[in-house]
Amino acid sequence: METRTRTFGTRGPVNPACNYVVPRTEEIADLGRRIKDGRYIVIFAPRQTGKTTFFRWALDTLDETYLPIQLDFEAYKNISQEEFYACLKEDIRQ
Repeated sequence: METRTRTFGTRGPVNPACNYVVPRTEEIADLGRRIKDGRYIVIFAPRQTGKTTFFRWALDTLDETYLPIQLDFEAYKNISQEEFYACLKEDIRQ
């Protein structure tokens, strides 16, 4: 059986089967508690530090009553408020 060597992910979400990762179990549990407490949450960090991966892993721990929506405001910076709300409505519908 061939053993695959892990690599350091340098772009996009990491895949634990292929990339080295730091488990963020305690941080993910803390995020879940904050969400359940109705707290406002921002994930803010420099580029390529695992924000998207952390967010996706955290979503997997939430129960099905939550409707998480991931917004990338860079994608909306050149559109009108009406267009933004139309896009948001479509994302929620999906």
